[in-house]
Amino acid sequence: MKKLLSVLVAGGIIFGSLNAAETDHRSMLMKDMRTMLDAMEQIQRGGLYSSTDEMKAGIKKLQGTLKTLESEEIKFILPKDQVYAYKFAQKSAHMLRLYSDDMITSIDAGRMDNALDDYNQLLKQCTSCHIRIRNW
Repeated sequence: MKKLLSVLVAGGIIFGSLNAAETDHRSMLMKDMRTMLDAMEQIQRGGLYSSTDEMKAGIKKLQGTLKTLESEEIKFILPKDQVYAYKFAQKSAHMLRLYSDDMITSIDAGRMDNALDDYNQLLKQCTSCHIRIRNW
């Protein structure tokens, strides 16, 4: 009886730890998503007011959040029926990095039309991921 009780307690602790880890991963992702939203708004605001410094600060903020989507930990964050889509999330993060790097290049070269086209591509990547994955 004591062995059974200790096995049940140990199982509960392990399950609780796994559940807490999943909750931690998910809360980290939600924090990063809010930061991404803030970054996209900052980039847009900078573009509307011709503030390249604000645009670059928004891009830096956006790129700082991509590590969550690029990592293998995304498997633990996604709902069970969406785990297969982690590669899609990683590809989206890769494309966000690519377009944001290109945006910096365009800003530095004074090609604001190209920079705003890159912003549009960033927005498309966000929307695509949310349509495919984030419907949970």
